[in-house]
Formats: sequence, C-alpha cells, structure tokens
Amino acid sequence: MRRFSILLLALGVLMSASVPVIVGASGSDDDSSLVESNGPADPLVVARSTGLGPLVAAAGRIGLVADEGILEATARLGLLSRLVADLGSKNRAAAEALDGANRLLAEQFHGAVEVRSAYQVIVDRLDEADRRRLEEATRTRRNTSAVVRVVNSTEWVCPVIGETRFTDTWGEARSGGRTHEGVDIAAPSNTPVVAPVSGRVTYRWDSIGGRSFDLVANNGDYYFGTHLRRFGIEGRVSAGDNIGFVGSDGNADANLLHFEYHPGGRNNPVNPYPLAYAHCDRATG
Repeated sequence: MRRFSILLLALGVLMSASVPVIVGASGSDDDSSLVESNGPADPLVVARSTGLGPLVAAAGRIGLVADEGILEATARLGLLSRLVADLGSKNRAAAEALDGANRLLAEQFHGAVEVRSAYQVIVDRLDEADRRRLEEATRTRRNTSAVVRVVNSTEWVCPVIGETRFTDTWGEARSGGRTHEGVDIAAPSNTPVVAPVSGRVTYRWDSIGGRSFDLVANNGDYYFGTHLRRFGIEGRVSAGDNIGFVGSDGNADANLLHFEYHPGGRNNPVNPYPLAYAHCDRATG
C-alpha cells in the first residue's frame, strides 16, 4: 500500500511539473522509448530495461524525506509548546511571589500603624506630669546616644590645641542663679581654638562671656564657646580649622574656653566633659 501511495505521489509531481510521462512504447528496436506529451517540457526518455523502477525508487526517497521532515517539525513544535508552557508557569510563580510580598508589606505597614496608634492612646491617657517625665526620659536617651557617638568618633577634634586642664563642673551654681552648662578647658592665652566638627561658625558678643562663637554642625548639633581673646575663621569650616584663641574675656578669672554641646540643636545642653575627656590632651602634674 505504501509503495502504491509513493508511486501516485511521484506521478502527481511529474504531472504537476508538466513533464511528459511514458504511457507506451514507440515500437522501435532501440533501448529507449520516446513518448511525446502536450506539456511544454522536453520529452522524457526512459530505458525499456528499467521502465518506471527509478521513478518508483525516487518517489520512495521523496516520501522518506517528507516523513523525516514531518517528524522533525512535530518534535520542534512539541519542544516549543513545552517552552511556552514552562514560561507561563514561571510567570505565574513570579506573579504569585510578588502578590505575597505585597501582602506581607501591607500587613507590616498596618501593624506599625496599629502599634503607633496604641502608643499614642497610652500617651494621651497620661496626665501632664507623667507626660513630662516620659518626654524627659526620651530626651535623656537620645542625648546619651549622641554623647556616646561623639565620644567614639574618630573625626571629632578637641576644641583647644595642646595640653589642657579641665574638671567636671557640670551643674555647679553660677552667679545670677545660673548653673554651669559646659566644661571650662583651661590653656595658655592665645592657644588656638579649633572647630571640633565641620559646619558653620558665627561670632557674637555675649553679655557674660564676651567674645563668643556659635557653631552649627552639618548634622544639626550646636556648639558654643566663649571667653575668646580673638576670633578666627567665620562661615563654613572643617574640623580642625582655627576659629579663635583662648582668652579671659567677659567674666572669666583665668584663660580658658567655656565649651558647650547641644545635640540636635540649641537649647538642649548636655554635659560635654566626656567629650573633652575622650579627645583632649590633659596636662599632668
């Protein structure tokens, strides 16, 4: 049945190509027979001894090649189908993972809002005294963290160059009902005073300390120094730039720099003694 189908295929190809086909012999004694057709192609000469055998064999090869082409095309189509299915599966998995991440983020956000709301409810229920104690405790923790950060800094510079003398006098009584809100760093007159950090320096006259400087650091911290003999660089400065000289201006009874540290900004003084102790050279003896 397969040979018959192949033969029909070959004959069909020949007919469609307008090639003359042998339908009988011319009656001559030659080895070949010549049969004319009405087609435009040249006559087809076939040997009597072989007849249509070569055509049948060629048709068989054509059929095999066609079968192989169909099998290869089918295999490639199957592979393409699997690749498309695999890509679709991966896209679905990625979409599911993204949806899960979005849900988790939304849950965490709502959880944070709920915690903040609960905290605010507790704060609102406190009386004024309790609220002040809570705010003070919060401020103390922040200030302590700021002092620890500066003490451990490798970039912070002692505001007075060379050997100095100082003691912890934080909170001691001062004239006019004041308390001491800094550390007095004693050094010889005209000893350079430098910026402990980078920032912006401005100068002013203080009614108690005389010549004074204000330094606002790049991170917002505020530094104050007074009793200067002379001013130095004003404006933008880097850590270590000369911004003045030690003196006894104002109500000072010795050559010293009254130095203050306010983490986060003015009106938040903390004891700067740990800063001086960590970064300044103390004279011995």
